[in-house]
Amino acid sequence: MERPMEAPHSGGSPWKGLLITASILSCWIQPTSAQAVVPNPPYGTVGGNVTLDIQGFSGEPLSYSWFRKTADNSNRIAFYHVPSGVQTPADIREKIFSNGSLLIPGLTLNDTDLYIVQIVDSQSGLILAAQGQLTVYGPLLKPAIISSNMAPVENKDNVSLTCQSESQDVTSLWFINQRPPAGDRMELSSDNKTLTIIHVTREDQGPYECEIQNPVSVNRSDPFTLNIIYGPDPPTILPTDPHYPVGATLELSCSAVSNPPAQYTWFINGTQMVSTAHNVSIPNVSLNYTGTYTCNASNLVTGLSSTKDISITISEKPAKPSINANSTNIIENGSLVFTCSIENEGKNILWVFNNQPLSLNDRMNMSEDNQTLTIKSVKREDAGSYQCEVWNPISANRSDPLTLTVSYGPEHIMFVPNPESGEIEVKFKDPLTLVCQVESCPPALYEWQVNGTVNSDFSGNTIGIKNVSWEDSGKYTCLAKNNVTNLTISKDIIVKVNADKSTGGGNGSTLSGGATAGIVIGVLAGVALIGALIYFLFFRDTGRVSKHHLSEEKHSAPKHGGDPTVYENTAFPRASALPAQGLGSSSASPEVLYDSPYQKLDITRVAIYDKIPPWKNPKA
Repeated sequence: MERPMEAPHSGGSPWKGLLITASILSCWIQPTSAQAVVPNPPYGTVGGNVTLDIQGFSGEPLSYSWFRKTADNSNRIAFYHVPSGVQTPADIREKIFSNGSLLIPGLTLNDTDLYIVQIVDSQSGLILAAQGQLTVYGPLLKPAIISSNMAPVENKDNVSLTCQSESQDVTSLWFINQRPPAGDRMELSSDNKTLTIIHVTREDQGPYECEIQNPVSVNRSDPFTLNIIYGPDPPTILPTDPHYPVGATLELSCSAVSNPPAQYTWFINGTQMVSTAHNVSIPNVSLNYTGTYTCNASNLVTGLSSTKDISITISEKPAKPSINANSTNIIENGSLVFTCSIENEGKNILWVFNNQPLSLNDRMNMSEDNQTLTIKSVKREDAGSYQCEVWNPISANRSDPLTLTVSYGPEHIMFVPNPESGEIEVKFKDPLTLVCQVESCPPALYEWQVNGTVNSDFSGNTIGIKNVSWEDSGKYTCLAKNNVTNLTISKDIIVKVNADKSTGGGNGSTLSGGATAGIVIGVLAGVALIGALIYFLFFRDTGRVSKHHLSEEKHSAPKHGGDPTVYENTAFPRASALPAQGLGSSSASPEVLYDSPYQKLDITRVAIYDKIPPWKNPKA
């Protein structure tokens, strides 16, 4: 015991004595706990620096002693004497500052540990202790995913995926298709390192990723995809059109979703074919290849299989049909029967009207095999082009068109213009056009009557008069006849010719002044001629009874008003009759003068033949 106490009097360093004293005191004096040792920064990084700071001490320190794991001398890092500012040992990596903080540079993963500091209080002589954990983190290596089953079967097996990492104290996260796992079939272990999928399905194939983290680094695994065994699903056969013409190449392709890929077997009407590929090709097929084709898909790993059928029909191109009817020109309301003639019975027949599929109405009947079309009470709208078409799923053939003509009418006769009163008024010398319209097929033949008399000058359904006259007035009758239906229809209209007010008189006549004068002259001349004729016939014999009486007449004539002569340009009242002299009227009647441009005829009882001198030839 004394040898250690003599050490300060020897030629050794005086600090050794202090260290020994401190050691003795640390063994005998119970340390008082300080608050804490706190790393700064909180986590160490490999290759970086950290400072362990003392928190909670407010006294006057005499010395600091830093330890690792435990406060044993064997685990001492360094001692620092505050009054002298000397660290023992001084040539180490760690450094103690005057405030007692411990600097650890160039960190390694091995620096992760519990660090303890003892502080000797110079006033009380007590030893205070504090401790804190330092964790050093290095860059994380990429983790890897390990599967418990490399080929799980769908809806049968469970799979556990483990995130494997060389780093410790890491946090693990999982991602499926870049999203966190979810659902009742996904289970995580308590440390998140293992993900278990219950009864995997093909939707669970992934990809999966696991990510590890520590306070200073993050790293994620490569994507991992599960190889899930499933199928085969029900197959699909292409093409879906099951109809082929004779001589074509029959090609079918079968596919089924499966992992691993399915194996295929083909059957025709239950008989296995030679081909085991997913597709089958048969050139130049005949009618014998009509039947049921079956594709069987199987998965050798799952032991499952699935089938699909398709019915294939091989057909010949139908021959061209022909169409006939009991009549192609029928009178409306008659009956008509069309017949479609084909080479082979039992074919599909389609009727076509004016290049469109025929729509049946209540007047049409179709036979059970569609070969006969009956139209009862044919209407004009049934006229047109008819065809019948024979078809099968691969082709069609259509007959030549048969044109049906429906005769009808004439009917619905009308005039243009068509006044409601049934009368047309036209001015004298104006033009007149009259059109007669009827509905008729074939077109009607027209006959015109004027006042009940057929006018052969008018033909067709239109008559035209350039300048109407009084004779054009009257009843006009249009008669239309259809030579096929043997039907006739007629209609009347009254034409009235009116005076043109710009040239006619107040009485409505359109005659000119010259025409009126001519008529008056003709009337007067006729009256005079009749009077002269009567006189001549009645008085010729009596006038010749006695020449003596005649002589007396001559001598007495002046007494009665002058000679019996004819005066020209003597006026008579307008529109009055000439005086009937010698017809019971007195020769002593007073003479009345008339304002007339026509001559006055004075007829006496004297025989005019006595006043005519004998004719003499001027050349004699």
